Amino acid sequence: MYDGCFELNSSQKSRKMGKILSLMGRPLRNFNVESRAHKIISQEKPVPAPKHKSDQLIYDEIMKNHPEGSDETQIKHVQLDKYLKDVYVKSHDPNPPQKAQTNPDRPLPLNRHQVEDYEYGFKEPDKIPIGKTTLRQALQFITDHHNDSKLHTPQKIAQDYQIPEESIKNILKYYRVFEVYIPEQRKVKAKFAGPSVPRIKVTAQPKKQLSSGKDKDDT
Repeated sequence: MYDGCFELNSSQKSRKMGKILSLMGRPLRNFNVESRAHKIISQEKPVPAPKHKSDQLIYDEIMKNHPEGSDETQIKHVQLDKYLKDVYVKSHDPNPPQKAQTNPDRPLPLNRHQVEDYEYGFKEPDKIPIGKTTLRQALQFITDHHNDSKLHTPQKIAQDYQIPEESIKNILKYYRVFEVYIPEQRKVKAKFAGPSVPRIKVTAQPKKQLSSGKDKDDT
């Protein structure tokens, strides 16, 4: 039967006691900690940490054999300090970078905005050489010839656009402009496209009933 009492083992007891002692000692460690820190920082020369026994023996031997070494470390050498201040380095590039010269005929772009998409997917030239044509012009004279072939003949198109007549004839022969055909809307209702006479005919036939065994016994 459980009576509600339990006993702590040794490890639990030590852990609990250590926690209590740490909580009790924390206020003592933090007491006046700021003033103590300022007191140590304001000292003229901090006390060095104690040296190891072997290091201390080596240091004492050096001081014994060369006592002037400790005095030199405490004295400021004015001449050496002057040498340190006079030392400086000058550097120069034998091949200095030259500034790129801009061509006034082909200046660099100054507009950094996003380029909008062109109508035909690419920028059309401002100047068209003689004997050449653009996609816009080709679509225009192909459409004009298709609408009125008697008025816009290959000879007239070649004269207007300054293109050889043979090239115009080949363009009109092998190229066409897309046309859109919209079917007329019919107002007649759709008719059933199935057979007028049903292929399967369903008929009702009476089923024969089996006689029961009682009729045989009665006979």
